[in-house]
Amino acid sequence: MGERAGFERPHGYCFEVPASAGDEVEPVPLRAMGRFVHEAMAVDPRSGTVYLTEDVSYNPAVAEGRGAGFYRFLPAQRGNLAAGGRLQMLAVAGRPRYVTVQGQTVGASLPAEWVDIPDPDPATAEANPSAVFQQGWARGGAVFQRLEGCWYGEGNVYFNATSGGDALAGQVWGFRPTGGDQGVLTLIFESPSREVLDSPDNLCVSPRGGLVLCEDGVGEQYLRGLTTDGQIFDFIRTSAASAETAGACFSPNGKTLFFNIQGGTSAATMLVGGTYAIWGPWENGAL
Repeated sequence: MGERAGFERPHGYCFEVPASAGDEVEPVPLRAMGRFVHEAMAVDPRSGTVYLTEDVSYNPAVAEGRGAGFYRFLPAQRGNLAAGGRLQMLAVAGRPRYVTVQGQTVGASLPAEWVDIPDPDPATAEANPSAVFQQGWARGGAVFQRLEGCWYGEGNVYFNATSGGDALAGQVWGFRPTGGDQGVLTLIFESPSREVLDSPDNLCVSPRGGLVLCEDGVGEQYLRGLTTDGQIFDFIRTSAASAETAGACFSPNGKTLFFNIQGGTSAATMLVGGTYAIWGPWENGAL
């Protein structure tokens, strides 16, 4: 299909769109932030560091490495992503190429560090979407199973491995930076079955530190709540089977929770999507 796989321009980059924009914005690829299968990102407001997830399935059968990395981007100028910076991938200290996919213990903490990605915009990325991941993997980076939602809150960065875990139904991870290139990686929750949590995708942190998890699985889909002591509960159930929940976020004053239900217009997925708002009082509930 050619060097651009049939597209007019190379794909696989991050872009920045100002929230204050009142018209179309010229799409300028942020090449230093990596060219891979991007999913979500979160910004640490204290440091300006950007954390990024990668939505790729782990395949141990591929010798050079296939899977999802968890990345951070250190901007050369805080608040100016277009000025470039340094891309790194998370690794578990002393345990190179650590596989987080299965056999993990909820609540266990792993010492984490970061390895550099020498070429965040490799020429081979068009034919090999894992070209960035493989650089980090070669330097001892950890591998995850389909990383999607990512959110900063309470000094932690939370992210979902959509099909990770022994039941392949999803994991919720947390990373807490402890200074410099060091941090702690913790498995916050792992789904024991799809009835409990089915393929967590987007997520957000509530004003009191709980997590709202959006499902993207099969059958009935939910917004699930995860409390600060690790208890999970059903919050909102969609009215249509396989209707993905997405985009959960609280208003700046913490009083309103917004979320989306994805729709579709193809003959196979004639679902009506929508955006919804829920008002508290949140102080009377688990979130």
